[in-house]
Amino acid sequence: MEMQAFGPFADRQVIDFDELGAHGLFLLNGPTGAGKTSVLDAICFGLYGTVPGARQQGRRLRSDHAAQDTPPEVVCEFSSGVRRFEVVRSPQWERPAKRAGGKTTVTEQAKTLLREFVDGAWVQKSSRNEEASAEITELLGMNRDQFTRVVMLPQGDFAAFLRADAASREQLLQQLFGTSRFEDIERRLKAELVEATDRFETAQEQSEHVLRRARDEIRRYRGETADGSGPDDGVEAEGGETELEQFQAELDSRTAAARKELAELMTVRESAEKHLQEFEHRRARGVALQQLIRDEAEHAASEAEIEPQRAALATHAAASLLAGSVRAQEAAAGRAENRRSEAAVTLQAMADHVLAPAYAVASYTVSSAAETPLPDGLEARVSADLAAARAAREDEERTEALLARAGAETDAAEAFRVQAVDADASLDSLRAEEAELAGEAAALGRLAEGEARAEAALAAAEELVATISSYAAANERAEVTEKAAADARQEYQDLRQRWQDLLQSRLDQAAAELAQELADGTPCPVCGGLEHPRPAALPDGEAPVTREAEQAAKARAGKAEAAYEEARRLAGTAAEEAAALRARGGAGDAASAQDQLDAARAELEDARGAVRALAEADRRLTAIAVELAAAEAARSEALISAAQADSRAAAAREQAAELSERLREALQGFPSISERVQSLALFAKLAAAAREAAGAVAAAEEELDRVSAELDAALAGTTFASAAEVTAALLDAATADAYASAVSDWEEQGRRLLLRRESQAAAGPDDAAGEPLAVPDEEDVAEAADAAAAARKEQEEAALLVRLLEGSAVRLAEYSAELEAALKRTAPLRARRDLLQSVADTARGGGENQYKMTLSTYVLAARLEQVAAAATERLAAMTGGRYALVHNDSKSGNRKAGLGLHVTDEWTGQHRDTSTLSGGESFMASLALALGLADVVQQEAGGVNIETLFVDEGFGSLDEQSLEQVMDALEGLRDGGRVVGLVSHVAEMKQRIPAQLQILKGRNGSSVRYSAGVPG
Repeated sequence: MEMQAFGPFADRQVIDFDELGAHGLFLLNGPTGAGKTSVLDAICFGLYGTVPGARQQGRRLRSDHAAQDTPPEVVCEFSSGVRRFEVVRSPQWERPAKRAGGKTTVTEQAKTLLREFVDGAWVQKSSRNEEASAEITELLGMNRDQFTRVVMLPQGDFAAFLRADAASREQLLQQLFGTSRFEDIERRLKAELVEATDRFETAQEQSEHVLRRARDEIRRYRGETADGSGPDDGVEAEGGETELEQFQAELDSRTAAARKELAELMTVRESAEKHLQEFEHRRARGVALQQLIRDEAEHAASEAEIEPQRAALATHAAASLLAGSVRAQEAAAGRAENRRSEAAVTLQAMADHVLAPAYAVASYTVSSAAETPLPDGLEARVSADLAAARAAREDEERTEALLARAGAETDAAEAFRVQAVDADASLDSLRAEEAELAGEAAALGRLAEGEARAEAALAAAEELVATISSYAAANERAEVTEKAAADARQEYQDLRQRWQDLLQSRLDQAAAELAQELADGTPCPVCGGLEHPRPAALPDGEAPVTREAEQAAKARAGKAEAAYEEARRLAGTAAEEAAALRARGGAGDAASAQDQLDAARAELEDARGAVRALAEADRRLTAIAVELAAAEAARSEALISAAQADSRAAAAREQAAELSERLREALQGFPSISERVQSLALFAKLAAAAREAAGAVAAAEEELDRVSAELDAALAGTTFASAAEVTAALLDAATADAYASAVSDWEEQGRRLLLRRESQAAAGPDDAAGEPLAVPDEEDVAEAADAAAAARKEQEEAALLVRLLEGSAVRLAEYSAELEAALKRTAPLRARRDLLQSVADTARGGGENQYKMTLSTYVLAARLEQVAAAATERLAAMTGGRYALVHNDSKSGNRKAGLGLHVTDEWTGQHRDTSTLSGGESFMASLALALGLADVVQQEAGGVNIETLFVDEGFGSLDEQSLEQVMDALEGLRDGGRVVGLVSHVAEMKQRIPAQLQILKGRNGSSVRYSAGVPG
């Protein structure tokens, strides 16, 4: 092992335990405060990253004697089986800041490196603090607490263990043997008991709920049947089935009687309703006959009003036959007039056109067109002239297109020459940009190389900041949970003492309690005497303690104990979390860590910015190369295109000059060929429209003559002399419809009256003499209706009762089935609840558990019994066979048993409490206990082979003979190749043990020195 700037050691110290171990037994000695314990701390820190006990403040492990910039470090090389490992650890420490000239400090986080020697070379296994500690714990088969009590035997702790009470012993044994799984079993049994109780109570409540609903139904039924009796609420759910069966039989009998009564009432109701219907029918027939007579009189009176309307409808029908011919003649006259007007406009437009004189149609009108038609072939002449003009217009358009093309080609040639100039300028700009970017890319490449280094620094800084932040919260939680555990412990102790006081008082009052039940002539349950001269009595002013009060105090103490155990567990978890975070540097300065983080972020951002800029520069250089090639090609193409455009412009101008010569002859006085074409096209349309309009006028006049002749023929032989009389006889649609509807309604009413008269004559009932029956009055009908209503009401009430009774029967049948099913579900749940109650009580130390031991205490008691047996072997050797450590599981009063420990003195044959041992005897007993505990824990850890043991102090309390016996026992530990290191400053030990590791103390720090004798 190597140490530097650790504890009292400023300079690097190297300790070869193989050289010391060659002697089997060696002494680690030195003056008080030199650093003997610090050597053991260094071993523990190297393996687990923390030191034992209260010295777990990792940041205070650095030596105050070392130079400010010397990092603290522990290098520990160890073997596990055939494998060889090396672990290098550095605790968190404050180093002077380099940039501030040493005036401020920077927190260096804890570091770890675990390596394994494989095939002649060191291979890294881990560089993370917690990961390395976990792997070493797995290799050694022990955690730190077990290691410090199995490999490093602290005598002060075991002397305290020897004299401790059961609760203190239980805490230490729980840490060493890890009985938390048995505590988990206790909690699991308790949780399952709670769950089983809840399920049973839920099922029980369901059964009781079904029974309550059934009883409510019974009460409702008996309330409806005016029976004041009700079910007994005190019957349990198990007896409810019999109660429901009895009531079901009663309900069936009542339902049968109600159904019979309902059938009788139905017959009465049907008879009353039939009588009512007969009265209502006769009453309705008499009223209807009176109304029929009145309606017939009104119909006959309205015939005088209907007759004129019927005559007007007949005349309207005759006129309607001639209305079509009249309307046809009027329409033909209108069309003829419209055609004359349209033709006059069309002929005038043609005569007014500028080309009309050229075609001899300048004076044409409607009357002249009727007498002298338009010239033949007019349209053909105009069409021929129009075709010639359109052909000439094509040449004109082609000439314009050629001139436009020539101009466009000239403009294009100029644009191409401008493009060539722009391409030259672009080439110069791109070449300059390419040279500048090449220089920048070289500089950015150098900056981008630091990205990976900056990322690693940022990750380390972020981890440090997160650890510091987490440590603050964890430390606060540890303080809060520790205080809560202390408070819970105090409350538990107070309540436990209160319960024990009540228990003791109740035991003290047992005689007085028995005396209260004594009677003359009755034997005493204690002595059997028949006389009781002096029965015990309570002291004056003392109230009796009942069993209920004592049990209630016991229950409160049990709850407080469970709360204390949970608080202690939470406090331990929080403390371990805080210690782990401290070991990782959580106690460092947050501001300094944040500064490091900010600096790392800035450096990484600069590097990433350089990477992005470099990539962008590379992309731009590639693009520039492409753009240079494109610009060269564009310049050449633009020059070629300019020359070609100039050539095409010249050819177009030559063709346009040739076509212009031919167009001058085709203008005919018009400014342009297009205007002449437009004028000819318009005149051709006007000429065609004029000829068509003249033909339409002739056709309309012929149609008017034909329709007029047809109308005259239709009027002959009718009552109408002219078309005007026909029109006057016609009715408008609304009037005609009104007349027709009135006549139709009057006729329909007559038919309905006739049918009513026939029906009235056929439906009238007669009496026995053949005469119509008398018409009942309203009072007779009302009396019959009341009788029918009363009968219906009685039947409905009876039917309602039957439905209610049947519904109750159905619901009670359902409740019976539900109750039976619920009781079947409850039985196994009750059995499981009772079983879990018994097992959980036994596991918690209650119930039939005579020793009052919990399951975890029972397991620890077995381990303590093993430890006592192993320790007795060591103690017998140290004390010449006089003393033996014996495990005691007997009860003391009503206290829990299981973790008792006493000493048996073979000289006297008596058992002695461990607190009666002398100082030397206590040392030997505690040393034997520590060695025995080491053997048992070693076996518990899976048979891990522990080759080296350290025994710390305590030898100064021994006399010469006892020291000799202890040394013989320690010599025995070397059997099988085990190495034992003794930590002591007793002079006798220096003389007896030649192999020594001496710790020298000085003003500038401690140092180590070997003093080796001949190996034994």
